[in-house]
Amino acid sequence: MASSYQLPRVNPCFVTHNLALGGAQTAVLRYISALPEWVRERTTLYSQSDDMPLLETAEQGGFTCGEVTREAPVDPSSWFLSYGDLSGLPQRPTSLVLHSWDDAGWRFINRAYDDLHGMTVAGVSQKVLDRYAGWAKEKDHRMVGVMTPPVSEFTSAKGQFDPKGRIVIGWMGRPLESKGLMTLPYLLEAEPRMVIRAWTGADTAGLEYTQRTQAEALAKVKALAEKLGVSDRLDIRPLDFNPFNYRHRLEGCHALLGNSEKEGFLLTAAEALSCGIPVVVTKSCGIADFIQNGRNGYLIDWNENPKKLAKTAGKALLKAATLSSVDCLASAADLSLGANYAEAHRDILAEMTGTSLNRADARVTIGLRIHKGTDVSKLDDAVCSLVSQTYKRFKVKLLVDGPWSFAEPLAKRYGLPLICTGLEPDIEHCSWLHRQAVAECDTEFYKPLDYDDQIMPTYLERAVHMIEQKKADVYGCLLLTHENEEITPRLHWPNKGVETMFTGNSDDNMLPHSSVLMRAEVARKAGNYQERAVGLGADDYHLWYRMHQVGGVFFRDDEVRNVVYRIHEANSLKIRRARFGDTQKKRKESLLQKAATAAGIAVMATPAAATVGCADDASTEPKAKDQSVETTQAAPSVPEKTDPPHS
Repeated sequence: MASSYQLPRVNPCFVTHNLALGGAQTAVLRYISALPEWVRERTTLYSQSDDMPLLETAEQGGFTCGEVTREAPVDPSSWFLSYGDLSGLPQRPTSLVLHSWDDAGWRFINRAYDDLHGMTVAGVSQKVLDRYAGWAKEKDHRMVGVMTPPVSEFTSAKGQFDPKGRIVIGWMGRPLESKGLMTLPYLLEAEPRMVIRAWTGADTAGLEYTQRTQAEALAKVKALAEKLGVSDRLDIRPLDFNPFNYRHRLEGCHALLGNSEKEGFLLTAAEALSCGIPVVVTKSCGIADFIQNGRNGYLIDWNENPKKLAKTAGKALLKAATLSSVDCLASAADLSLGANYAEAHRDILAEMTGTSLNRADARVTIGLRIHKGTDVSKLDDAVCSLVSQTYKRFKVKLLVDGPWSFAEPLAKRYGLPLICTGLEPDIEHCSWLHRQAVAECDTEFYKPLDYDDQIMPTYLERAVHMIEQKKADVYGCLLLTHENEEITPRLHWPNKGVETMFTGNSDDNMLPHSSVLMRAEVARKAGNYQERAVGLGADDYHLWYRMHQVGGVFFRDDEVRNVVYRIHEANSLKIRRARFGDTQKKRKESLLQKAATAAGIAVMATPAAATVGCADDASTEPKAKDQSVETTQAAPSVPEKTDPPHS
């Protein structure tokens, strides 16, 4: 039977109107690089421009993501936007990063996104957020905070300062008067020791009008430098297009000047700090929030008169040149991909890409289990199925059967709290892992999930709704099977009503483990999971049985198949069958068949025989919560002709 089901992809999409040039476009590439590997591998970068020297250089330098396309993607589950045109794109939950707080940026945002409501919005600085606070409230957008653009290097490139020698000042930006370009010749005139290394260029824009304006400004500043006799100390260099390599621009500088009229952030100043170079910036730049006068730089007021601005900036630059590289680096640690950016911004990156696994208002704890030796891509798929849930009030704990050296990198990969056996893996350990997770669960509900299972986007939403509507304590549903790249309905198990299974015999289990959402308190009251897994799915069945014994209400939702069970070569089913062998029922039937054959009698299994199980299991009361491994009753496994539950 061919699959008619589609597993959704977690595929955050970064959109920009022009990836070729500019700080906002550079920021997009760095944002992607800051994402966890499992998210970045599923990220589509969509560029709406054919002119992409920035991207081409980045790819040559090793930049990668899931896909780079100039065609509008149709399948992402969320958008991550840096200025982009949304017309013609499929509707999706939308995230928007605001880069500018000046009037031009305001006009663009209002024109481009006027018809959108309910977006998730971040700003590159508090100044940007403050400018758009009223707009966000009016449009019912959710503001999640400041997400500064990351810088990539974390190194010391500051030149050794000699009070009697040259003072090298870095300057980077487009050649525009609003960027403070005309200030530079006046600085050189006032301080003969100063040399300015200005990385700029008239071709740093896509629009013909902007290119012409910048060319005119560049010619104007060169003429002024000639007039003032300082052109030999104004070192104008064309900007290159490598978004991840800028140390060469700042090597040997004593300070960097960022004297723009207004900047949402001013990425070049952050780049300088992460190279250990102090900065002088105007108070109207977003990076100003990171500057402490006398420690990593100085703040100055903008002045539209370039000569007056030069006078103020010159005094500050002379003081800044003497500041410590160590203090500059310390102030930029949370801005740099080479230092702490990914960790410091983990939560907001997850909010913006729709990949958060832990929420403050969680009602559900999900215990996600894996063992050493597993293909991590399968765990990635399970995690992706979690982040695509329409019901977001959950958090996740990673349950690992294996040594800490295997478990801790996984926990770091997903940013998850960890429960670990610290032992070499064994299929009997899985019950202990869930037992610990339920014992520690501080939410109303607990959901077990294995690495080889995936849940459909509406699973949690429906499960929570139905468990409350039915006043149930345990919710389950039917399964889909994912095998050989096909997803099909699992028709032959469960094959009986859930009410038929409370016999005390695990052969009668009709509740798939990975489909379950349970009330954690009822599970604890019943005694929680066993210390060790026994038989084929018997450990979870014993919990269902004990929960039934303490009055737990069960509901299996047969109208939906919201769990996908993956069958693959490393599936534990074969290992369990090899470990635990036939069920006691099967062994009894086998002995009967052999005896009958010896007597020359053809014996058929009767309905009564089909219900025979382990007498001890059927008559034994559920074990106490603190029961030891030695006293745990081993339940028989499920007959081979049925599809057993899995742990």
